[in-house]
Amino acid sequence: MPLSPEDLPRSPSGRVPQWVIDERSAAGQDLPPLVTVRRRRRRPGLVIGVVAVLAAGTWWWTSGGPALPDGVTSSLEGLVQPAPPPPSAEVVALADAAHLSDEGRELLYRARTEILGADEFAGRCRGVGTLPRVRADGAVGCYLAETGSIIAYAPSDPRLRGFLVETVAHETLHAAWETLDPAEQTRLTALLESVVASLPADDTIHEQIAASVGSTTENRPTELFAYVGTQAWVAGGLDGQLEAAYSRFVSDRAALAAVHADWVAVLDGLTAEIQAASDALVAQEYANAEARATVSGETASLTFYRESYEAKRAEVASMSASDRQRLRLSWEWWDGTVLPMAPADETLAAAAALLARDEVDVPARDAAVAAAEAAAAAERVRVEAMLTELETLQRDLDPGAPAAQP
Repeated sequence: MPLSPEDLPRSPSGRVPQWVIDERSAAGQDLPPLVTVRRRRRRPGLVIGVVAVLAAGTWWWTSGGPALPDGVTSSLEGLVQPAPPPPSAEVVALADAAHLSDEGRELLYRARTEILGADEFAGRCRGVGTLPRVRADGAVGCYLAETGSIIAYAPSDPRLRGFLVETVAHETLHAAWETLDPAEQTRLTALLESVVASLPADDTIHEQIAASVGSTTENRPTELFAYVGTQAWVAGGLDGQLEAAYSRFVSDRAALAAVHADWVAVLDGLTAEIQAASDALVAQEYANAEARATVSGETASLTFYRESYEAKRAEVASMSASDRQRLRLSWEWWDGTVLPMAPADETLAAAAALLARDEVDVPARDAAVAAAEAAAAAERVRVEAMLTELETLQRDLDPGAPAAQP
């Protein structure tokens, strides 16, 4: 008959140790599985970005089994866990990119880490086990404590490779936290809290940690260890004790933190480019609208004055020679040019010159406005394509996101 979770030996954090899980499995007793899930993270920008949420406790390591049935411990002494298979070339490459140390690599390789695309990943980190239950939406990876295994989602766009590297490093640090003794965990937790408190209030890590921990406060230490380890860095490193702990699992913490900064910069850079291009486009379209209104008015005026000139020229031509010689005319042109009072033929000649000028200039201005409008239309297509690209990248961060609509 399976024991209830309350009857099992636990660490100070409340997690069932791995040795208990292994021995119960060998004895044919069922245990509720535990799971740590990494969720996508949200970032401010033109579109929704990503927020990671990890939910799990920690386990502790010891020997013996005070709550085991008599004889179970001794009967398992001769058992040896099978060696994990060699890591795939992809997992080795991810360990390189995450700058894992030998000890960190051992944890990652021993976890039989699986790197999956969206279709294969679907459901793998959702609703695993009954204790604890975690929110399934947005999961991008998980650390399964009962088997010590890691599953990570790989975005399809190579520009988001760093996101996968960070996910793998994040889950490895969860496994690393479990290897620390309770006293060291307590000491490091205080240092981690100090680091997080020193970060700017608008740093997204605060939201990420809060969302990851939720109401399961016992999970906060391992979340702090994983988030700070993959994201927080200052010149020269953090507290010496913290960096010493991290150095067991990560050979170059500055480079690992840069992985996070680099993939985030891809999204932030594209967002900034879109915003700048959009602002410039709006300004250009506004200027084009004003120019179009002006040239439309000029074209209408040119048409009116052309008709007026032809009518006046015909009227003067119909007059007798003596009347035409006595006739004097003045004219104010549509652009404000004043033709002073002068003999009719002289005024009409000046008007004809202005008309000839305008027949060239106004269509040229109209063509320039049309070219500016065409350029703005092409730029709008480009900006909208960049926006679609950004949205596609954002969706690629979430294996559960719906496909883009055609």
